[in-house]
Amino acid sequence: MLNAFQQAWSSQDIESITAFFAEDLQFEDIPIGLHATNKDELREILDKTFCSVPDFKMEILEHYAGEGFVVTKWRQTGTMTANEYGLNLDQFPYATLTTCIIRLNAQGRITSVSDNWDTSPFYQ
Repeated sequence: MLNAFQQAWSSQDIESITAFFAEDLQFEDIPIGLHATNKDELREILDKTFCSVPDFKMEILEHYAGEGFVVTKWRQTGTMTANEYGLNLDQFPYATLTTCIIRLNAQGRITSVSDNWDTSPFYQ
């Protein structure tokens, strides 16, 4: 499941990504304060992300699975092509680490994602 999830993110396939999620969901990107509670809101976040970083890639480095959850450590890479959050980031290549807590329902669908990633490369 994680390999397919990683591939969907790395190919910027919004419909494939949202297919992993349950209808009722909680998605949060902690560093930049993005939240979604349904698939339509998640699609909006994904669309904004992939417009800002059209070469976005995810590489899962480690994962820890438990009953109904997975914790991952992954590398996010890409080239920021927009000036977001008051920073001049146009054509800014970056790589940063992300820690993610994923909760799953009994059917194996994602019910929540909490991403926390290192924003320091954007301030250097």
